[in-house]
Amino acid sequence: MTPQFLALVTSFFYAGCFLATRRGLVYSTPATAAYVALAVNTTILWGLVFLTGGIPDVPLLAIACFVAGGWIQLGTRLFAYHGVARLGASVTSTVQSTNPLFGTALAVVFLHETVTPLLLFGTGSVVLGIVLLSWNPHQQKTYRTWELLFPVAAALTAGVNHPIRRYGLTLANQPLFLSAVMGAAAMTPLLLNLANPRARKGIVFDPRAMPYFLVTGVFEAVGIWSLVAALGAGKVVVVGPIVCIAPLWVLLGTLLFSRDIEQVNLRTGGATLFVIVGVVVIYLA
Repeated sequence: MTPQFLALVTSFFYAGCFLATRRGLVYSTPATAAYVALAVNTTILWGLVFLTGGIPDVPLLAIACFVAGGWIQLGTRLFAYHGVARLGASVTSTVQSTNPLFGTALAVVFLHETVTPLLLFGTGSVVLGIVLLSWNPHQQKTYRTWELLFPVAAALTAGVNHPIRRYGLTLANQPLFLSAVMGAAAMTPLLLNLANPRARKGIVFDPRAMPYFLVTGVFEAVGIWSLVAALGAGKVVVVGPIVCIAPLWVLLGTLLFSRDIEQVNLRTGGATLFVIVGVVVIYLA
């Protein structure tokens, strides 16, 4: 399978994660979604590791990269779930898809890369999309502007994570095992957090939410594996733009399956297109 196809699979299943989580959050909490989805995701990946030959010989540095990636991914997941709970799946997935902005900024600051007119155009398109999402002259938003910080934080952590995982894969191209390592690393701080009584109060196992969170976990397992496999087979600049079309799938899925709990208007759809165009241009630049 080509990295382009794997990236397309990732975008589709990541969109499914947003949509399934949005349905489950009607009855439960972001913390519950994180625990259930991550437990399912990790169980599936480790089960596949042992069914396909067991633990391979992998350098410790590659494992360390994916342990760090797992911790960062946990932050991305929690920020995204809180964003979905407050802003909805369409807005959250769109803002989170701006993660190339952060990668570009790091390259300019630390690698002294130049900012081209094409890059400026892409950045402007992304900013315009975010403005359209956050600005409402009639004050009819169902969320407050500061709550956009949740998907922005998810975008920041996701943007940082891609290069770390790509470097680990150059040391050992074992996407299934390293995806499982990343899941186990993310699960560890969540389990330790159960010792906190306040954290346990935030967990609500409503039976109406569990099927949706289980679907989220399955979709995350497929999405994470396909993303890591894509990064192992191709460059970030090839994989990234395709993964970032996930908001289009979210928009379509919201219109088809979630119109009763989330409305998509013309402004949200236009903002989605601006952000996606900007993200693609940034990568091409």
